[in-house]
Amino acid sequence: MSAGRFVWRELVSASPAVSFYTQLFGWTAKPMAMGAGSYTLFHDDALGEDTGGAMVPPMEGVPSHWLNYVTVTDLDAAAAAVKAGGGAVVTDVIKVPGVGTWFIATDPAGAAFAPFIGDSPGATPDRKAPPGTFCWAQLLTGDVEAAVAFYTRVFGWSTAPMGEVIVLSTGDVQRATIARFPEGRAMPANWLNYLAVADVDASYARALSLGATSLMGPEEMGTMGRFAVLADPCGAVFALWTQKA
Repeated sequence: MSAGRFVWRELVSASPAVSFYTQLFGWTAKPMAMGAGSYTLFHDDALGEDTGGAMVPPMEGVPSHWLNYVTVTDLDAAAAAVKAGGGAVVTDVIKVPGVGTWFIATDPAGAAFAPFIGDSPGATPDRKAPPGTFCWAQLLTGDVEAAVAFYTRVFGWSTAPMGEVIVLSTGDVQRATIARFPEGRAMPANWLNYLAVADVDASYARALSLGATSLMGPEEMGTMGRFAVLADPCGAVFALWTQKA
């Protein structure tokens, strides 16, 4: 498994808004036992695959958020790189047979992520994302330069400017972007996950009717597409995206 691939997204919340996402994206929730706790898989019936998960955080006081799992080839080396770059290793190494091994870390500004080694190669994230699937990730931070130095150290990504954002890539495959907080919207550093939908405006209205809070109404992103940013009923932030033809 190559390094730097986003292979899993997990809703971490003291009260995961499972029904919100199943109604918004048409996913099926599949509860399953996980040690002393429980875990919910979000399943996309149309694709016949699991698209994400949901769980209660392992410690109190963790705000609701979507956690990205990103592949590495050596967990010890990744942990060392996190610490050397000014980040923190938050958990011990976690191993689930048949799934993989990982730990949770934060970057120097506090954004959380999980370096991960899978027990199988996993589905490729390089295809065009159908509606209801995760299609992009963007780090929002107050210090872009420091974030670039940190994540290139941990995941070996190359970087290139594209307008006001920095594109992170593995070879010729673009993986994610880093952007500064929108002006006047200072907030904790965080990874914002985008989900593909057929019609941003319709999905945005549907999300609001299901209890979401609007953080940024539907807007055009240049010539690329249209997006909106919302918080689910428990506060986890995500974005909707429709690619222009």
